[in-house]
Amino acid sequence: MTETPSRPAPRKRRKAVRRLVITFVVLLGLLVVADFAAAAVFEYQVSKRAREQFSLSDDPSVKVGGFSFLAQAVSGEYGHVMIDAKGVPVEDTLRDLEVHIELRDVQAPLGDLVSGSLQEVKVREVEGQVKVKASDVNRAVAQNESAAIRSITNLTIDPVSEQDVATNPDDRTAAEQEAAERAAEQEIEDTTAGARICATVDVGGEETELCAFGIISLVDAKMTFTPGRLELRNSVLGSGELPPVLDTAAKQALTFTLDPGELPFTVTPTAVTVDSGVLSVKGTASDVVLGG
Repeated sequence: MTETPSRPAPRKRRKAVRRLVITFVVLLGLLVVADFAAAAVFEYQVSKRAREQFSLSDDPSVKVGGFSFLAQAVSGEYGHVMIDAKGVPVEDTLRDLEVHIELRDVQAPLGDLVSGSLQEVKVREVEGQVKVKASDVNRAVAQNESAAIRSITNLTIDPVSEQDVATNPDDRTAAEQEAAERAAEQEIEDTTAGARICATVDVGGEETELCAFGIISLVDAKMTFTPGRLELRNSVLGSGELPPVLDTAAKQALTFTLDPGELPFTVTPTAVTVDSGVLSVKGTASDVVLGG
């Protein structure tokens, strides 16, 4: 008579499985901790180089994109790194700029990174952006001298299509509105962008809510705003258009040129953009060395 082999007790099997699961979880946790620690070291090294390159008072924020930093570190190549610096001053008028940089295909050898001897970081492509906030724009236009406009406060910025700068949508026929919408859909990021800049202005002792629809242009790395048409709301003058003399004075008062300085890493400015509360200059560069 053949004897049936005895089977392991179910309790022993459960204990073995539990030990394997615990071991796996511990190893996974250690890998995650090591991944975060290695990323922190890399981000510190890049932040230190960026601070020197920008002449900043504080280290900028650095974040490495992509899953598993360690896998990227072993190869010494990182697909996407983002650098952000806030509160960057340029002369006296622009005091609160934001700088956003995206680095793609970054090379930093693991040995140099671990030893702390990393001297330079090679980058295949850089996209840089400098943002000017509404508060800085308000400070710039407040310096404009105008006999008719005594003060400009509470300035706001919003994007509009270049079509809406040229004509008021309320004044268009259905066919003109359709054509304007088609043209707006074809607008791309380039050296001009439509903007609506509104502010509270003092005209002859009366506070007026004034909105200027105009074009932001990029010329010689500087941003210039040229008002095209104005809209106002005033308790005395009502809503609508300003008298010709005041219209000219208001447009002059709201015309400004901003020089946000050079973009980082010799990035060449190629476009201006308008977002809510912000004007930006963008550009790209190739084969850049950080800290070299």
